[in-house]
Amino acid sequence: MNGYWGLKRFRFLERRGLHLGENTVLLLLAVMVGLATGVSVWLFDLGIEFFHHLFYDWLAVEVLGHILGAAAVVVSLGLAGLVVGWMMERFVGAERHHGLAGIIEAVALAGGRLRYQVMPVKAAAAALSLGAGASVGPEAPSVVIGAHIGSFFGQKLHLSEERMRLLVAAGSASAIAAAFRAPIAGVFFSMEVILNGEFSTGSFSVVVLASVIASVFIQALTGVTPVLGRLNFTMGGPAEIVLYAGLGLLLAPVSVAFIHVVHWQHDLWHKYVHLRRPFKAALAGVLVGVVAIFLPQLMGPGRETMAAVLNAGESFSFGLLLVLGFGKLLMTAVSLAGGFVGGIFAPTLFVGTMLGGAFGLLAASVAPPELTGSPQAYAIAGMAAVMAGVVRAPITGILLVFELTNDYRLILPIMFTTVICVYLTERLVPAGIDTLTLLHSGLRLEQGRDVDVMQGITVGEAMHTPPPTIHESVSLRELRDRLRQTQTRCLCVVNHEGLLAGIVTLGDLQGAFESNHDRPLTVGDICTRQVITAAPDDVLWTAIRSMSARDIGGLPVVKPGTRELVGLLTRDCIVRAYSIAVIHKREQQHRAGQIRLNTLTGARVVERHVRPDAPIAGQKIRDVRWPTESVVASIRRGGKLIVPHGITEIRAGDTLTVVVAPENEGDLNDLFRQDSAPQPD
Repeated sequence: MNGYWGLKRFRFLERRGLHLGENTVLLLLAVMVGLATGVSVWLFDLGIEFFHHLFYDWLAVEVLGHILGAAAVVVSLGLAGLVVGWMMERFVGAERHHGLAGIIEAVALAGGRLRYQVMPVKAAAAALSLGAGASVGPEAPSVVIGAHIGSFFGQKLHLSEERMRLLVAAGSASAIAAAFRAPIAGVFFSMEVILNGEFSTGSFSVVVLASVIASVFIQALTGVTPVLGRLNFTMGGPAEIVLYAGLGLLLAPVSVAFIHVVHWQHDLWHKYVHLRRPFKAALAGVLVGVVAIFLPQLMGPGRETMAAVLNAGESFSFGLLLVLGFGKLLMTAVSLAGGFVGGIFAPTLFVGTMLGGAFGLLAASVAPPELTGSPQAYAIAGMAAVMAGVVRAPITGILLVFELTNDYRLILPIMFTTVICVYLTERLVPAGIDTLTLLHSGLRLEQGRDVDVMQGITVGEAMHTPPPTIHESVSLRELRDRLRQTQTRCLCVVNHEGLLAGIVTLGDLQGAFESNHDRPLTVGDICTRQVITAAPDDVLWTAIRSMSARDIGGLPVVKPGTRELVGLLTRDCIVRAYSIAVIHKREQQHRAGQIRLNTLTGARVVERHVRPDAPIAGQKIRDVRWPTESVVASIRRGGKLIVPHGITEIRAGDTLTVVVAPENEGDLNDLFRQDSAPQPD
């Protein structure tokens, strides 16, 4: 069936004389995915409105407003959190990753297979979160809807994994197109984020068609007016580009802070808030509600506030814009960490609008009017910059803001600000917010095809530490003895401050002994002063190329921007690093197998470490009374992966990968003497 990727399902058309090729069927499926996603996102928007009227207009304003006043929103948001947490706990259960991170992982490792059965519950929980006022965005739930619809068609028609991944990407693009009325941004979002940078003409046509169909459907129902209204801004002059560069410089640390605060809050709530999911979400709702008493603009996606800033920016003071920007950042992190369901696109756009608008007001107060232009123009550029910096999708950010504002005249400053912000953000954080979540769980996704296992190793993992050093003032005899002692062919030369001064090799020493000199030489006289260095975070492959191009056997490793030595990279280190790379590759394949197994069976794939006091330590697998509906898939021992058999002995220090039914996980923990299973990220 996979050879035809489900074409037999369309044989009824051939019986009627309509012969369809494979590409034609795939395009028809793209139309179906786009239309189904458009309808679903429209219903999702109606659900948000319904819950907004129920929890805010009716409960918070009409029922509780007369009793509690502005504090009524605290009760309504707390109650909404309780319901959302209960829905997710009861009907969805534990997930490795939520939102976009889960979709990216499924596309990369599970062939696009998603649990489409839970999609309606997730959509309802997200609509309730947004309608009640949680500080999250609608785009991630919309993408979840579209991706699950694409996966549903793929699984029901028994398509190949390649085609199923393509339909998931098409559904994701359709969701962005429908949620933001931005079909072009939806296409590039799928290419940049969902497909991790992979591009082909075949996939592009399918994704474009689905995105256009969803956008046309939504516009037929709601009209073609831009989401943020019709804007009319221009640059003040060519010299104003300097100010946009400054805006990009300032928003880069904001993007970094957004990523770190979201992950910090997630870890904080996971580690210290030991409550069931409903009560944890209720607590988050109470915290957001307390802040909303003073800053109601932070509730929900915040589109009305963004539109107000862009259309009547003079009514917002510099201080208020700063407070709204950083307040949104924190409340979004609290909402997501507490258990509300939503995304971060809209919050990043909100933060960028507020802080960009504040920068525009500041620039207008200190620079001539003919140089600065309108302050709202900086808010538009800020939207794209923060969103692209956090998600790490610059093309999506630029095109999304362009389609939201429908204003082409600012495309150049938007591009300039975004590129600067993304470039600096990449220097500080290695990946976007969703990809970083996968990195923290041990999953590294390389763009394109996997070319070489060495590309996943850093210099810091391979270098020799501490580095063998010698002072520049010592004699050549001491250098000879030091080379013999360390059994190496090169040494790092340091000065009296302990900083790198050069590098000396056995060849330098031999050349010095063969030449005649009038005075005794020191290491500083014969060492190479102009040294090529590397940083610990550099990819090993780039360091190897530098060493090969210059035919050098040692590369000092220093802290970035300094001459402080932290290690030495030699050819022997590179050989050892290959073994590390192979182990990393094996672990990646092992983790991918776990994810695929989890996706295909619906069971939990868990890892448990065998402590010395565990009841199963020292026993053979066949002698252990394992819980029903469980199986030991693999054992990791001392860097080796063992396929277990009945006679395999379990030893202290082993890490077992076990496939177990969720209801039997507690019995499994008893075998390892663990009180509770670690919750997935």
